[in-house]
Amino acid sequence: MAARSYSGALTAGLILIALGVIFLIESFYAPFSAWRLIGRYWPLIPIFIGLKKIYGYFAWPAVPPAPDRIRSKE
Repeated sequence: MAARSYSGALTAGLILIALGVIFLIESFYAPFSAWRLIGRYWPLIPIFIGLKKIYGYFAWPAVPPAPDRIRSKE
């Protein structure tokens, strides 16, 4: 279960880095507009989130059911 939390932390970190790079480029390169870029490509965000969920569903190993422990009365 720890792998999922690491995966979420990795995704959040990559998103923050990407946003930082976009706004850094915007501040140094005047014709570039982050808001125009976000406005044009925002539909890709839910698509990537959906693809990540589907990948996680198929890539995460199935947990076998726990065996029933029958206590014998002695």
